[in-house]
Amino acid sequence: MLTLLRQLPALLASAVNPARLRVVLLLLGTMLLTQCTVVEVPYKAYAGEPRPAAELAMVSGDVYYRKDWLNSYVDAVRFMRIDGHEIENSRDWEHILLAPGERELEVYYSWDMGARIGLAPALVSYASNRESMSRKLRIRAEAGKTYSVKAEPVFNGDPGDIGSLAHVDFWVEDSDGRVVLSKEEGRFRPAR
Repeated sequence: MLTLLRQLPALLASAVNPARLRVVLLLLGTMLLTQCTVVEVPYKAYAGEPRPAAELAMVSGDVYYRKDWLNSYVDAVRFMRIDGHEIENSRDWEHILLAPGERELEVYYSWDMGARIGLAPALVSYASNRESMSRKLRIRAEAGKTYSVKAEPVFNGDPGDIGSLAHVDFWVEDSDGRVVLSKEEGRFRPAR
C-alpha cells in the first residue's frame, strides 16, 4: 500500500486520460475503504474447535443511548461469565457464541460515564459487581438462533443519575422478538 501511495503523484501525472484517471481514483478509493473495514468477531464461549454458525447460538447485550444537554452516552448489557467461566475484557465483546443447550449467562449493566474523572469509574466498577446491577440468567439456547439480553434500569430518584439507580431488571428475547426469559424471571429480588 505504501508503495502505491508513493507512486500516486506519478500515476496522477500520467493520468491525463480521463478514463485512466477514473481508474486510478477508483483504485485509491477502494484501498482507503478496505483500510477502514472493521470485522467484529464474537467471543467463543464453548469448548473445542470453531463450528459453523448453524451449530451455535449467538447472544448479544442490548445497547442504550442516553443524552444530556451536553453529552451523549452509550450504556450496554455486558457479559461477565458464561456457564461459570469468566469472560476476560468483557467490555470488548458485544456478541457471544454459545453451544446449544441450557446456559447460564451472568450479565451486568455497563453505565457509560463518558469523560468524567474521579470516583465515577470506580463507582461504575463497583456497581457492575453488585447483586442489584448484575444477574445470572438461565436460558435454553438453540442452534442457529440469536438472542438479545435487554435491561431496564430502575431509579429511586432522577433517571440518569447513577447515584439513584436502585437496580436493573434483565430479560432475554430471540431475534423474532419472542421473550425467552421474562422480565419477572430476570427481576432483582433483594435478599430478605
